[in-house]
Amino acid sequence: MTNFKGNTVHTSMSFKAALLGGVLFVAQISGASAAGLVDELSALMMDHQKIKAAEADLAAARANVEVASGGYYPTASITANVGNEHIATHNPLTTRTTTSMAQREVDLSLTQTVWDFGATTATVDGSKLAVDQAQATLKQTRQTLLLAALSAQLNVASAKRVLDHQSNSEASIKRQTELEDARVRRGSGFATDILQAKTQLAGAQAARVRAEGTLRQSLNRYRAVFGAPPADIAGLELPNIKGITLPASEEEVVTAALDNNPQVKISAIQVDIADSEITRVHAAGYRPVISASAEQKYKRDVGGTLGVKNERLVKVEATFDFNMGWTAANTLLASRSGYAASNSRLKDTRDQIEEQARNAWQSLVTARANADFLKNQANIAGEFLDLARKERTLGQRSLIDVLSGETSLINALAAADRAETDVAIATVAVLNVMGQLDISVLQ
Repeated sequence: MTNFKGNTVHTSMSFKAALLGGVLFVAQISGASAAGLVDELSALMMDHQKIKAAEADLAAARANVEVASGGYYPTASITANVGNEHIATHNPLTTRTTTSMAQREVDLSLTQTVWDFGATTATVDGSKLAVDQAQATLKQTRQTLLLAALSAQLNVASAKRVLDHQSNSEASIKRQTELEDARVRRGSGFATDILQAKTQLAGAQAARVRAEGTLRQSLNRYRAVFGAPPADIAGLELPNIKGITLPASEEEVVTAALDNNPQVKISAIQVDIADSEITRVHAAGYRPVISASAEQKYKRDVGGTLGVKNERLVKVEATFDFNMGWTAANTLLASRSGYAASNSRLKDTRDQIEEQARNAWQSLVTARANADFLKNQANIAGEFLDLARKERTLGQRSLIDVLSGETSLINALAAADRAETDVAIATVAVLNVMGQLDISVLQ
């Protein structure tokens, strides 16, 4: 009997410690953001393949600006040829002549577009807008990856704590079942209590198995994001969620999201690109191209004439090509339709982002309220278990009451822990939809 009381006191203290750990989870989240976490996330932002792909797209967009700007510069051309030229002349009014010479010719030309009515400028403007779009896409990729990384880290840490709770519960129920079995053998217990205790033990074992599965799934997600499992699950450093400042109202979140969300910026830039395309297509299809050129030709033994011949030509010319199938009109119609489509997509994107912003804010509000209620529930469950254990030692409670209290406490602890994790993830999700999720906000 004495051993039973000693184990009861020890178990009660361990559950108080577990409860305290669950209740103080917020403090752990707010104070555990050390340089190690920031360094780890910074390395991820540099080495992840999604980031590298977005950076390569940005580099390609910048190179395309230089390609488009080439339209402002002259084009130099050089052509050289050598061969055998055979000319036979058959004219009844003159003497028949035949020449065969090893002709050589070099042609040099320099052509500069003088005016194309804005076609080149529109092309350059479109390529510059593509750079802005690639930069917005890179920012969006970074924020999405950072949200995934933080969520993965928080979920692994939470799953590990829940598994610890369930393992402690299983060990406690098993220990008390063995003690009760010893009491029955001594004639001071009830066989029905043993059966009910074994039922509780089976439930605790099933809960522990589920917690193990959840942890493994969390680790799989962590590995997918970071490329490798965490070196020390128990020592994972958590972000400084408590240090993050958020707007005070839903409307402020929506306004910030519509102003700063990368998806909105990408859609808005696409509208500008479509607009510049209309300008380019109109100029290319309905306006001539005015250009200036200079040519220099060197000929030797060409055209059946022995000797050297030099030709120089400087000119300004206007060129206008018009396809009789009204290709210009159809191309312009297509570009205008593309502009209308881009505008519609921008409006739809803004509607979607507004919905996401409102949902993210509501998720945060709900998570905070839920976490408060569940922490209170865990506190009450812990107090009940303490009283039930004391009454058990006095013979006023059955073993099943104690085991049920333990199960309720563990479930409450797991729910409270999950709720606090939901608060943390909801917080960074609000930052993400606002377009303000960055490593610097975690420091």
